Amino acid sequence: MYADDPKDMSAWTIAWIKIWRRSRLPEPPAQKGPEALAFIKATSEDVIEPFRSQIEWTRDSDPCYIDEMRTWVPVMWDTHGRITLAGDAAHPMLVYRGQGFQHAVLDAERYVQALVSVRDGGVDREEAIKAYTADVIERGAKAVNQSLSEAELSMDLESIGKTILAKQGHARSA
Repeated sequence: MYADDPKDMSAWTIAWIKIWRRSRLPEPPAQKGPEALAFIKATSEDVIEPFRSQIEWTRDSDPCYIDEMRTWVPVMWDTHGRITLAGDAAHPMLVYRGQGFQHAVLDAERYVQALVSVRDGGVDREEAIKAYTADVIERGAKAVNQSLSEAELSMDLESIGKTILAKQGHARSA
């Protein structure tokens, strides 16, 4: 955010994200540009202030992009004893818990530990990769499901206080 005059919110430069349930709105007419912005403005009557005004103050010449946040709950995959995944490739999650980066770093740490156990501890590579992958899937599935639940709770002012984020902050919970 940038503001020449902090008292005049209409002159602020802001990057904003509007999130909605796909089932509540028609398909956007365009994924970017003025048509996308017009769609966002036309479907923002229920957005609370000051966010509604920030959307309305967005100039038609400002860049606007509509993109879908994608996620899936991980399931076991065949590692062939040598192939695995980490981070968003293994467990892409919505932003509502702020957990994606934490899990990606933990994945990297545990992957290195698995490789070191093969090198130094005589652990079979296939077993080490299989155990690492099982951990990524179990932990990732819990985190993805939590992010989906948090997203649903975040869509309503009555329930937002029930989110894990509101109750305990960004600490890892999965």
